[in-house]
Amino acid sequence: MKKFTKALLISSLGVALYAAPIFVNDPIDDEFAKMQQYLNSMLQTHLSAPAIANYNYPRTNIQDTKDTIILDFDLAGIDKKNIKLSIDENNVLTLEGKKESKVEEKDDKGEYVRREIFYGSFHRAIQLPENIVQEKLKTKYENGVLHVTIPKKEIKKPKAKIIPIN
Repeated sequence: MKKFTKALLISSLGVALYAAPIFVNDPIDDEFAKMQQYLNSMLQTHLSAPAIANYNYPRTNIQDTKDTIILDFDLAGIDKKNIKLSIDENNVLTLEGKKESKVEEKDDKGEYVRREIFYGSFHRAIQLPENIVQEKLKTKYENGVLHVTIPKKEIKKPKAKIIPIN
């Protein structure tokens, strides 16, 4: 009976060791973890640069209704004199400007921990459809939002000429 109990104990211990997860410090996993940490820090550092982080500044809403194209640009804190809007012969609407900072770079406690408010020059170009009427473009700047309304004209589809087959 002792032999049987001893054999049972050894076999159950063997099953328990076999089924239990074994944690081994894998050098490959360590290297991947270091590489992931490096990439995260690199992305965080470089993508927080103003030119990259604000690639889509200013935020824009575009509506395409039956008769008009309506664009709203969020330009909070920007003086009207620092905004330039133009449209070229290819219907590319371009908004350029500059948001000036009047706040000192540091607060009274030291360096910023996080800085998300954009300051500096910006440039945004939007391709508009071919059926707009540039001459009737209207703008309104109110409460930090530039509202641009552009009427559309109807595009006449060419009629197909039926050619008789002889």
